[in-house]
Amino acid sequence: MHELNYLPRSGGFEVRLDVGHHELVARGTGPDDAHPEVLGSTELADNVALVALVLGYAANELGFRRSRSPEKRAGHREAADVERKDALALADFVVRLGERTVRAWCSGCFSETAHRHVQGSDRPKRTYLCQECGTPTVDCGVLGCSHRAVIRPRARIRFGYCAEHRHAIPSFEKLHAPIPSLGDYGDFLKHEVRNAERIAKVTGGTIGAAAVVAPLAFFAAPAIGAALGGSVFGGTLTGAAATSHGLAMLGGGAVAAGGLGMAGGTAVVTATGTALGGALGAATVAAYAGDDRSFAIELVRPGSGTPVVFATGFLTEGQSAWSDWRRLIDTRYPDAPVYQVHWGAKELKDLAGLLVTNGGKAAVRAALLQGARRGSKVAALPGLGWVLGIHGAATNPWTVAKTRAGMTGAALAELIARTQEGPYVLMGHSLGARVMVTTALTLATRPGTPRIQTMHLLGAAVGRRGHWHGLEAAVRDRVWNYWSTNDQVLRWVYKLAELGEVAVGETGFGSARPRLKDRNVSGQVTGHSAYVSKVTLQA
Repeated sequence: MHELNYLPRSGGFEVRLDVGHHELVARGTGPDDAHPEVLGSTELADNVALVALVLGYAANELGFRRSRSPEKRAGHREAADVERKDALALADFVVRLGERTVRAWCSGCFSETAHRHVQGSDRPKRTYLCQECGTPTVDCGVLGCSHRAVIRPRARIRFGYCAEHRHAIPSFEKLHAPIPSLGDYGDFLKHEVRNAERIAKVTGGTIGAAAVVAPLAFFAAPAIGAALGGSVFGGTLTGAAATSHGLAMLGGGAVAAGGLGMAGGTAVVTATGTALGGALGAATVAAYAGDDRSFAIELVRPGSGTPVVFATGFLTEGQSAWSDWRRLIDTRYPDAPVYQVHWGAKELKDLAGLLVTNGGKAAVRAALLQGARRGSKVAALPGLGWVLGIHGAATNPWTVAKTRAGMTGAALAELIARTQEGPYVLMGHSLGARVMVTTALTLATRPGTPRIQTMHLLGAAVGRRGHWHGLEAAVRDRVWNYWSTNDQVLRWVYKLAELGEVAVGETGFGSARPRLKDRNVSGQVTGHSAYVSKVTLQA
């Protein structure tokens, strides 16, 4: 009988997996342990997905036992139970591996790899395990397709479509392909085959079983990344490289035959620049573009020289078109090609709608000013404080919009990393500035010459806390931060939503780093929406 047991340890965890004569033991100090100990039989320890599931189970079981929040405890409990069952089912596959192999593209790790047959698993479809990521795979459900589809270890119906036919990626051949410029991103993201999964769902109901891994599995990311990248591959990778490779597996789809999806891939790309320009980056940006239907990169003006990329935020009073930004950009970059990043239309609309309820924008501004005079956050935002105060809740419009900005930044970083033009000037207002900061921080993790020439941040909805080494390392020239003490949105809304944290758009970075340059524009900018029309960019 197969067993997976959690053993409490002082200051950490130990998990023991027993499968017949095979055993796997994982030990660590906690979810932030980047170097957990993984011991046991080669058959089990060499399976990347299995080790990831075991570590994920351990981290969520530990989270369940340590957390005091009923909501968090329930989430950890659910995630741990899913990972435990999947780990036991996958372990059963591992010990039944035969000698027969096939070579094909894997939809778990997006690599062309060998897949090894699982004995006794020929009905309804013959099941194999990818020898790179350990994920169970079957033939793609599209007749004539030679690629492998991933399935969950416990799937009752062993049927699925490959990553191409699920539109998880544009194509396997494009995974490492460069693009000439940002304007060519659409050709790169164009799918080469039809979406067979969607057709199947529309015509015949849902076929197959999608992977379900609770978002709380991120709790285990550091431990999983290090273990997958280092221990599993015989110690050939160490340090950051090991963690990067392991996280790439985690976000790519290997874990529980489906990975952590778009959110997981985005977290991985943001955390490790080695994924940029590769298979995981391609999968992440494809998933993001499919999820955010408003996402687009528009060439609003052709030109020569260093290209400019800008993104807007919220409460900009219609300042979302090139005509509104042209004066600002022309004063500094009159001949440059200019791209506008369109993003998060729904999230920004929901956030703006929240701030203009009960009397419209003017009433909210009046309340903000009244609150400023009283020095009271609650008075400043009647009826709003409790909404934004639910910090991190999925229904919090601020958190949703902020998360969308981060995802957009990761997607933009991936596309920039692939382009043959550049370096770029990045420019953003409010949450659009947050998009650009995320883009820069992501690109900073990528080795080589910086892909960003200069940055201009206007009323940036970005917290002041941070060492900012990555941001400085991301640029060749400078990061200009334009801030105003008159920005009541950042002073009250941002501070309340971020539990008292101050935005750099309200007070500046206050950093001694030579490439981070604060510019106080309080004399010109009287509110959050006035930056684009009033600021003059620094040279």
